[in-house]
Amino acid sequence: MTLEEKLIKLQEIQQKIEQKTVTLSESIPLLEEAYKLKKEIEKELQEMENKIITLTEKGEVSEN
Repeated sequence: MTLEEKLIKLQEIQQKIEQKTVTLSESIPLLEEAYKLKKEIEKELQEMENKIITLTEKGEVSEN
């Protein structure tokens, strides 16, 4: 799943919970999935940030 797909899925879960279209017992697995997605997204964003910093420090990215 791409980063964009994970963000969309996370948003869908948020909407389901906010709109109260799921029962309390159904919301627990959704919250677990949301937490897992959040951790994966944070990890990917951190990796991207590290790559950008590395490339910038090497002068391989122009700062226009």
